[in-house]
Amino acid sequence: MERKYIITNCKDNLTGVLMEDNKESRIEIYGASLAYSVDEIYVGRVKDVVPNINAAFVDIKPETTCYMSLEEKCKPIFLNKKNTDKVCQGDLILVQVKKEPVKTKSGVVSSAINITGKYVALTRELPGAVGASKKIIDNNIIAHLKKLASSYVCEEYGFVIRTDAAKATDEEFIAELEKLSNEYTEMVRIAATRKAFSLMRGCETELIRDIISMKLTDWDEIVTDVTGVYEELKAYGFDNVRFYEDKLLPLFKLYSIETRIENALKSHVWLKSGGYLIIEYTEAMTVIDVNTGKFDGKGKDKEKTFLKINSEAAVEIARQLRLRNISGIIIVDFINMKTEENRKEIQKILERELYKDHVHAAFVDYTKLGLCELTRKKVKKPLHEMAGGKNEISN
Repeated sequence: MERKYIITNCKDNLTGVLMEDNKESRIEIYGASLAYSVDEIYVGRVKDVVPNINAAFVDIKPETTCYMSLEEKCKPIFLNKKNTDKVCQGDLILVQVKKEPVKTKSGVVSSAINITGKYVALTRELPGAVGASKKIIDNNIIAHLKKLASSYVCEEYGFVIRTDAAKATDEEFIAELEKLSNEYTEMVRIAATRKAFSLMRGCETELIRDIISMKLTDWDEIVTDVTGVYEELKAYGFDNVRFYEDKLLPLFKLYSIETRIENALKSHVWLKSGGYLIIEYTEAMTVIDVNTGKFDGKGKDKEKTFLKINSEAAVEIARQLRLRNISGIIIVDFINMKTEENRKEIQKILERELYKDHVHAAFVDYTKLGLCELTRKKVKKPLHEMAGGKNEISN
């Protein structure tokens, strides 16, 4: 598969489009930067504690308040002297940003601090334990790596072995365990000497994080005509970056970036068979309706016709979730099929295609009304919010 990540300016926004075999599979719009980013770690000050919702509100910057659940298992890392384990107004605590603010909702912070490396992630959510990625299928490799990591866990934190660890040497794996352990210990030590709102650990820019999540190979290419982006990526160590310099044909026109974004904002998505999807957003969920459209199936077995359209729709739905960055609860109304065997076939296709997603996405079940329920983890705003697009229906 040929893959390219095109990064250019479109309508005054820095925009990235991942092309797979000349078809867009992911669109990112980098608007104005937020005051803070996911994974950053701060010395926060507890502004208020609200017992009836078992939560606290924590300031990580002046006039920047985030929500923090008090039901999480991780005990807060208090940086001020205390006589109680309870979170109180005015406490200084070490917190990590877990979610950016969305519309009227505040950002979310947590004491469940994670520091992610290439091969392992240090996490306070697994104190004294070692977990492993489900994508490592060799149990012998898992057992060996867990044995190596077990020497580095403690009462405060544990580790999760990442997929890439299966390809690492023991020396590389151990070096990262030591590096993350030392980084965490030093960060907590220094944090105790810092004032409120101190940034204790930054993170990669959103652009860098996105490119890392794409897992581009040496055969893939990043193309940009933005000087600052080119310099940032080269400085970070990406070797497969090409600077585009043709002034007669701008990069956004060469790849029809504006048209691709407009198409990704439409409610109406045609399938090759002649069927189509209708994608509608609500506050609580996203609803997707599958229709036969121009595919009349005359002279054919209707059940086979419906299976064909639903199968094609299942593949396209998984692509649209990635493309539009749709998250939360997704309800799909497939064309009704009579046999349980065919419903299971659609489930298999969905599970296979959702597995390709860089964000965790899963098939949940069919409801009693025959609707298909999916979920996808929320990591950032959906495309229609980033682009300011309307949910238009276009024929």
